[in-house]
Amino acid sequence: MADEQLERILRGLEKAREFAESFHFEITDEYRELIARVQAMPCNRPGADKSHIWPGLRAYVETFKNAKLVPRS
Repeated sequence: MADEQLERILRGLEKAREFAESFHFEITDEYRELIARVQAMPCNRPGADKSHIWPGLRAYVETFKNAKLVPRS
């Protein structure tokens, strides 16, 4: 059984490798300009006050603090 699982995993990795080799994308100038605009916003500059995200981060941590790994069957 372990050999079958290993073979399945290796086949999956091979398919992922093939996909990664064949996948190509281009970032348009429009998209680059959008990224630059977002990065230039005052809230995204180094040293900007980002304390507004702390409550969300705290809530995120609280959500998963009691999570337990459930084995797959």
